[in-house]
Amino acid sequence: MATVAIILNTKKKLLNDLYSASLRVTHNQVRRYYTLNSLCVDQSLSFKCKSDEWIQSEDRTTGQFIKSVNSFKAMNQVLIDKLALARRILSEYDINNIEFTFEQFEKDLRGNRNKAGKHLRLKLSDYYGTIITELESQQKIGLGIIYTYTRLSINEFQPGALITDVTVRFLESFEAWLRNEKKLKDTSISVKIRNLQRVVNLAIADKHYKQENYPFGEKRYSVNKRLNHTTRKRSVSVDIISKVKNLNTIIGSRYHLAQNIFMFSYYTRGMNFIDIAELTWNNIKGDEISYRRKKTGQQFNITINQFSKAILEHYKQIGKSKGEYIFPIYDDSVYVTAKQKYERKKSVLKLVNNKLREIAKEIGEENLNLTTYVSRHSYATNLKKSGVSTAIISEALGHTTEQQTQIYLDSFEKGTIEGWENKMFDL
Repeated sequence: MATVAIILNTKKKLLNDLYSASLRVTHNQVRRYYTLNSLCVDQSLSFKCKSDEWIQSEDRTTGQFIKSVNSFKAMNQVLIDKLALARRILSEYDINNIEFTFEQFEKDLRGNRNKAGKHLRLKLSDYYGTIITELESQQKIGLGIIYTYTRLSINEFQPGALITDVTVRFLESFEAWLRNEKKLKDTSISVKIRNLQRVVNLAIADKHYKQENYPFGEKRYSVNKRLNHTTRKRSVSVDIISKVKNLNTIIGSRYHLAQNIFMFSYYTRGMNFIDIAELTWNNIKGDEISYRRKKTGQQFNITINQFSKAILEHYKQIGKSKGEYIFPIYDDSVYVTAKQKYERKKSVLKLVNNKLREIAKEIGEENLNLTTYVSRHSYATNLKKSGVSTAIISEALGHTTEQQTQIYLDSFEKGTIEGWENKMFDL
C-alpha cells in the first residue's frame, strides 16, 4: 500500500531560500511530490517558507509552519485536511481492492473521481475507521473516543451499513434503537447523531455521499426538533457550599484534593476541571490567573481572591517550581503522550467525583450527586442570588455560551464583580 506524508520539499529550493510544503506519496520505492499550492483552491495562501520556519513531526509523516509565518493557522489546517483526504483515498483503495496508480490517485486527490470511484460501496464503519486514525494522528484523543463509541453503536445497530445507507429512515430507526434498546437519554443520543452528521458532512466533501441526498435539516431529520440535547443544570445553595468548604479532611488525602478542586472551581468563576488540571505556575500573573480555556480557546483573566489564594498557597508549599502543574494531577515525566494525559484526566476526574459524592454523605446530603460540574454551575446560580442587579448580570449568566457571559463580566470595572464574589464566597 502507498504511504503519504506532509513534508517541506528541501530537495527543490525556490527563490529567496524558500521551499514548498508538499504532499509526498511513496509507492514501491517511487516518490512523487504534490505542492500544497497546486492542491489548494485558495490561491491567497502561499505554502512556502524557509527551512527554519517549518517543524516536522518525529514520525516524519506530518509537518507544519511555525507561528512567525503569515497565515500559519489557515495553512496548517489545509495541511491537516489534505493529508486526511489522501489517507482516506488510500484506505478506500485498500478496502475495495483497487490497484494503486499515481495517475488515478492524483485524479482522486484533485476531486476528479472516475466512474468506478464514484460508486464504490464504502462501509460506514470503514469510513469511521479512517477518521479515527486521522484524529489519533492529530493527538485529538477525546474526540477520537466519541467517534469510536458512535462507530461501535452503529456496528451493533446495523453491521455492514454503507455510508450511502444513512437516510432519514436510517436516522429515525437508529434514534429509536438507542432509546429503546440501549436505554439512552436524549442528551446521549444527540451526541451520537450529531457525530454521525459530522461524518456525513465529511463524506460529502470526500465525494462518498451526494449532497442532494443529505438527510439532515429542518424539513428532514432535525436533531434540534427531535431531541432535547440540553444538559440538565445542577447547582447547590451557598449553605451546602459552606458545608463542603468547612468539612475537615485529611491534608494530602484524596478527599482533600477533591474538596480543593471543588472549591477552587467555585472561587474561579466555575473553572472547568481540565483547565484546573492543566494550570501551571506560569498561569499566575501577579494577582491574576491567566489561562485559555481548553474547550473554547477563550482567554480568561481572573483576580486571585483570598479564598483561591489559600488553595494556591497550599500547593505552593509542596515545592512545585515555576512552570510545573499547580495541582497534583499531571506529571510530564510520567504522562508523556496525549493519550496518556487523556486517560489520566479521566481517571482523576472519576476519582474526584467519587470522593465528592462521599463528601456529600459526610455533610448529610446523601441524595446529592456532588460533582465538579455542580461547583461550576453553582457559581453562576449563587451569583444571581447574591444581590447582583438582575437587569445587568442575571440574564448574562444564564446565556447558553460562556463567551456571552464573559463579555458581560469583562464589561465591569475591575473590582466590581470581585466585590460581589467576595460577599458570596465569605461562607
